Amino acid sequence: MNTVRCKNCGEEIEISAALQGQIEERILKAEHERHQHELAQVKSELAAQAEKEKAAARAFAQKQLQGEKELLQQQAAAEMDLARKKLEAEILSQQKKSEAEQEMQLKALKEDADNAKQTNTALREQLTELTKALREATNAKENAELDMQKKLAAEESKIREDATKQAQEKQRLDLAARDKTITDLQKSLEEAQRKAAQGSQQLQGEIMELDLEHALAEAFRDDDILPVAKGVNGADIKQVVKSPRGTACGTMLWEIKRTKNWTDGWIPKLKEDLRNEKAHIAIIVTEAMPKQITEDMGQLNGVWVCKPQLTIILGMLLRKSLLDAGLQKAIAENRGTKAEALFTFVTSHEFSHQVESMVETYQDMTTQLMKEKVAYQKMWAQRESQIQHLLLGTANIIGSMSGHVGQGTMPKIKGLDLLEAGDDNTLL
Repeated sequence: MNTVRCKNCGEEIEISAALQGQIEERILKAEHERHQHELAQVKSELAAQAEKEKAAARAFAQKQLQGEKELLQQQAAAEMDLARKKLEAEILSQQKKSEAEQEMQLKALKEDADNAKQTNTALREQLTELTKALREATNAKENAELDMQKKLAAEESKIREDATKQAQEKQRLDLAARDKTITDLQKSLEEAQRKAAQGSQQLQGEIMELDLEHALAEAFRDDDILPVAKGVNGADIKQVVKSPRGTACGTMLWEIKRTKNWTDGWIPKLKEDLRNEKAHIAIIVTEAMPKQITEDMGQLNGVWVCKPQLTIILGMLLRKSLLDAGLQKAIAENRGTKAEALFTFVTSHEFSHQVESMVETYQDMTTQLMKEKVAYQKMWAQRESQIQHLLLGTANIIGSMSGHVGQGTMPKIKGLDLLEAGDDNTLL
């Protein structure tokens, strides 16, 4: 039973259920009002805080706007200062130009004054001379002979002056004609040099070829120097080396190159010409040496390379080797046995060239085979990766479907099921 004690009399009074409900309602209402008051206080504080933040934001924006305004003012002041300096520079430039023009005008006036002064001086001198001549003429009246002599002297001076003027005029015309001739020759020379510089590479090569042909013919009179016709495949010059008795001892092929840069393709082409002609020695004459040869003459892959100034020296050395080989061959030709003939053929330049051609063909075929092998291995690896990716993708699809519909309902697919327990492998 719920009771409450009276504050006045101290008697305990029973509180009914209805009174208890009213008390609870009042307590809840008081609690609700307290919560409302606290909520209103919190809202007021939040509003004050928001107003404070807005005021701070406005102050910050105003401050930033003031800073931008000051920055714009500084930029405008800088641009005005730059324009002022530019204007001052232009004014200074105009002043300097005006001062320079005034100075030139003053200089011209000064020169004119100097010329006028010189002219006045000359006129005074002429006047003095005329006065003197008049005085002499007055005196000449008293002496006829002296007057005659002076007249003769004056005529002689006039003749001399006329002759001097004619000579000077002739000399001026001659100088002008000579200057015009020199100018015309310079123009012609410049035009010729320009046309020469624009000359074709083929024409320059033909000139070098003719020069080399003439030099070889002069140096080796016993040999046959045979130029290769234009449009015919082969080297530029073919030299058949002959002994003093006229026996052919070997053949040298000369190739002339007039370019600034070396090309590696010259070597295989000349070696092919060497085999086609069944020649013995190949030489390239060029100013552009390969990087493998540091001197002005050397051998690269069986082909001699030299600069034009060493052509005759190299030809003499190589020609001597062919003459020595021809002498040994002539001595061996009298032996006549098959073994000796076979030995001669095996040790000949022709046999070495044929074997060298076979080796080069083998090297080319090996290189091509390696390239094809690498390409096929790359293609096989790509296909193998694609096949494995396809197989694993199919297995993943079947596994996902089996998980959804059940293992027993899915049909068995050959190649994706487990092998028998007695098999060594785990997958088919």
